[in-house]
Amino acid sequence: MKKSFLAILTASSLIATSAYAVTPEDDIDHMGIYVGAAYGLLKVDGDDEDFDDEDNASRYFVGAQFNQMLSLEGGYIDFGNYGNSVFNTDLDGYTLALKAGLPVTERFTVYAQGGNVWWKADINATDDSDDVDGSDIFYGVGVSFALTQNLDLRLDYTRFDVEFDRDEIGILAEIDNFDTKVDYASIGIQYTF
Repeated sequence: MKKSFLAILTASSLIATSAYAVTPEDDIDHMGIYVGAAYGLLKVDGDDEDFDDEDNASRYFVGAQFNQMLSLEGGYIDFGNYGNSVFNTDLDGYTLALKAGLPVTERFTVYAQGGNVWWKADINATDDSDDVDGSDIFYGVGVSFALTQNLDLRLDYTRFDVEFDRDEIGILAEIDNFDTKVDYASIGIQYTF
């Protein structure tokens, strides 16, 4: 159902904005400060097979686009709550990434991004709970499509590698560490000033 919703949202966004699309003779200026928001599907895979979950996540970002090929972007992402009946967490974080793009046309760019996420988690395990934080890397790929001179539609796929070390999850002393792979597929809108 969530995948159908994302596909319908993507298709309707493209159709609804086609009337406002940039004409071929328009010159797109890709440089500047931009802001945006994204919403998508989250899939979490943990070391424990029972620690798998799917949910929705929202992301807000701001960046500086130096040209069509290079930008620096910071953001906030709310991963929501995931886990199982024994161990679950409410996770959010701040990101900083470098994006390198390859323009396919004047309006269409594919890109790769990589950076760091500084996260905070409220962990609940059995009858105990704790607040922990840490930092880990993330990386991903995406495409952007210029709908107007200032407005872009973005589709992203990002992998966050979040590792809870033993000293961070002391409430579960029998676990040395607990690695989770968080995959995030999203659709977003970016406005460049």
